[in-house]
Amino acid sequence: MIAEWIIRQGFGEALLFFSGWGMDRRIADYLSRYHASPAYDILAFHDYRTGEIDATTYGALCSYRKLNVVAWSFGVWSAVHAGLPPVSHAVAVNGTLWPVDRERGIDPEVFQATLDTYNDGNRLRFNRRMCGGGEILEHFFSVQPERTALCQQEELAAFSGRLKAGEGRERFMYDHVIIGGRDMIFPASRQFVAWKGYRQTVIADMPHYPFFHLAGMEEVLACGRE
Repeated sequence: MIAEWIIRQGFGEALLFFSGWGMDRRIADYLSRYHASPAYDILAFHDYRTGEIDATTYGALCSYRKLNVVAWSFGVWSAVHAGLPPVSHAVAVNGTLWPVDRERGIDPEVFQATLDTYNDGNRLRFNRRMCGGGEILEHFFSVQPERTALCQQEELAAFSGRLKAGEGRERFMYDHVIIGGRDMIFPASRQFVAWKGYRQTVIADMPHYPFFHLAGMEEVLACGRE
């Protein structure tokens, strides 16, 4: 996976943002604009063609007294298998620990069809489904990743391979989950099954893409600390 520092000013606390499949740093850059006086460094992770952080990143993270995780979509699974140092607080947004699963994630047939047929045309259709259209889709277009469809397909194939291999054990547990009631990628009903017993915030009109409703990292973390 790729790790890129969004803010690195030597704070004692860091926020680790695990984006969804197919993304780059642009969403993290957008979310960080809401931090006029940041209290923590921000490190963004994306492009999960490889599954664990590198030794240099691990060493840098060990210097922090506190690590917070915000993970979205496939980033929810990726974060717990990334080989992070101990995590103090973690919030999952519109994703589960069973990302390809009939009851707790995406139907396996839907996942495989997406992988097999992904191209520029299907990417546009996926983005519409992810955002629900309208103003939210326009917002996503303003921060959409600068990646090719082929690159995104390669990432999805690598992700599929790690899921089938049953990669590793989970390294930490989420403290709170945020569920979008209009999520058409990870349906809310399946997220409820996956996160039974966890503290939850439900945003009824939020689709899979959450960063129109959740405009900054602090807002996400605040949900997790209610």
